[in-house]
Amino acid sequence: MRVFFKKNFWIIFLQDLLLLSFCYYIAYWLRFDGSLTPATQRMIMATILPLLGIKLTCFVSFDLYRGMWRYVGIKDLINVIKASVSGSLLFVAYLAIFYHFSGISRGALFADSVFTIVFIGGSRLLIRLYYQRDHNFFDEIIFWRKAQKEATKVLIIGTGNLAVSLLREIRDERKLNFWVKGFVDTKSNHTGMKIQGVPILGALKTIPQLVVYYCIESILIADTGLKAKEIAAIIQSCDGLGVRFKVIQSLSEMIVNNVADNLRDIKVEDLLEREQISLDMQIVRAEIENQTVLITGAGGSIGSELARQIHGFNPRKLILLDNAETPLYQIDMELKSREGTTEIIPCIGDVRSRRGLDRIFHKFKPQFVYHAAAYKHVPMMELSPLDAVNNNIIGTFKLASVASKHQVSKFVLISTDKAVRPTSIMGTTKRIAEMVVQSLNGNGTRFVVVRFGNVLGSNGSVVPLFQRQIASGGPVTVTHPEVTRYFMTIPEAVMLVLQAGSIGKGGELFLLDMGEQVKILDLARNMIRLAGLVPDRDIKIEFTGLRAGEKLYEELLIDGEGVLDTAYEKIKVCNNANGFDEKMLYDALEQFNLLLKDSKDNEAVIEVMKKLVPAFHQDTDIHNQRTAKNFISVAPHSRFDFEETVH
Repeated sequence: MRVFFKKNFWIIFLQDLLLLSFCYYIAYWLRFDGSLTPATQRMIMATILPLLGIKLTCFVSFDLYRGMWRYVGIKDLINVIKASVSGSLLFVAYLAIFYHFSGISRGALFADSVFTIVFIGGSRLLIRLYYQRDHNFFDEIIFWRKAQKEATKVLIIGTGNLAVSLLREIRDERKLNFWVKGFVDTKSNHTGMKIQGVPILGALKTIPQLVVYYCIESILIADTGLKAKEIAAIIQSCDGLGVRFKVIQSLSEMIVNNVADNLRDIKVEDLLEREQISLDMQIVRAEIENQTVLITGAGGSIGSELARQIHGFNPRKLILLDNAETPLYQIDMELKSREGTTEIIPCIGDVRSRRGLDRIFHKFKPQFVYHAAAYKHVPMMELSPLDAVNNNIIGTFKLASVASKHQVSKFVLISTDKAVRPTSIMGTTKRIAEMVVQSLNGNGTRFVVVRFGNVLGSNGSVVPLFQRQIASGGPVTVTHPEVTRYFMTIPEAVMLVLQAGSIGKGGELFLLDMGEQVKILDLARNMIRLAGLVPDRDIKIEFTGLRAGEKLYEELLIDGEGVLDTAYEKIKVCNNANGFDEKMLYDALEQFNLLLKDSKDNEAVIEVMKKLVPAFHQDTDIHNQRTAKNFISVAPHSRFDFEETVH
């Protein structure tokens, strides 16, 4: 056994050898009141080697030399009892067979058994106490002045196993330099009781008072049962107290690291007022495994996460298409560093180039296409209607047409809530892109649309903007005090795309039940609080007014699009999403192609969009900006970076 070659094994083994000898001798010594006759001493010497052999063999059999005793627990102590009792019983059997108990004290044998359990178990427990000693106690004796001056005073929210494990890790890892002042009870009233010597100071509602009284600097949330609303309420209640917050994952998620290693700052997604999505991805694996998959916009936020998650389902080939060299290189290097048999194929290309697309499809023959490439910034597209049409509509049409020509099995378009009753150029182009791919369904390729809201942390989204503004000292800019948006995390969005794409039979428009919309002003205030600052005192919030094309609130449905449940929770399907005139659509595509030859006629292309999407209502104030003398459109020859849509 490899354990025999470890130094610690021999230290513990020799320790047990001495303790067992001591227990056997002291049992006889006490039995005869400290007066051992020569005959008794000879009996002890004659039987001590068999005793040691039998008991140490039992200790090995019950794995007493394979444990890390600094982490000893109840199960380990039970094994000590089992091994000790088994060894004593076998030794009694040995004495009965070879000595018939002649000259043997039964009382001494019983005492030896008890002493063995106490001394062997106690030695293990002392090892744990040494490694997991309360450093606050030692600091108070030796270094108490330094400890009180330098340690970060913290509260732990929670009194369950996760909270106790966190306390133990903090005590073990001195580098954390935390001084746990107490626990906060989240479920029942245990105030005044103690956990491993640390008091339960109060309930959630008392946190502000506890922070002030104990000069708390950080609050560690160690209760995964707390809802987002409760966490947000705790943060708001400590507004102005300068306290920082961290949250810990559930124990089931801690496969590799220690509890304290999973202690992290609270993220914005922790405050979403809805449950995060968890989907069964086996259906996705069954469809993608050993297939060839192409992702457009693979260097963007959504495209790169699509690549990461799809790579985990072991496709035969993964084709990454983007016209931005640097982000494409980064995701290519990241995926190639992972384990797996998937062949990663980066392709510099543009969805607006039919010849380039045809060359890629002819060479690699993808079976699945995920289309995440699009111009996404609403105000920028208001100034560049021709570029938006060329990339988001014509580019989608060319890509979908080439996919159909090469008999791709399934084509998934990523769309946006801004396509619903659009007030922007970007939203209108995405609505027309939805119509384009749905019109092509039924020619051998199954075309599916997935529509969802804003993505937290995507390139150009509001969260990174707020983070930069807070880091620079403010102000944080919000367009309107009442503006609201749907939100989801990037991994959630991609999971939805993959799940919906897998269950799609062709022609569907899927959307996610995203719960309630989030007020952007509340989001900004919470982000300021998460930085340990006070809104409107440390960081000012300024209202800049809605930008061109922006709405106060977003929608996921168009009037007449009946919603039906699917077999999968949180995924809905529009029952009447194909209600458009295909002839009018293709006439409009012809007009777009003609208008793109004249890079100056922005207003004409907008009129075509309005006829095709009657719900499109645009802010007329943008007209002066679009027709300004210094405006230049480069739609026919544009090679600007294209990204995923803002969701």
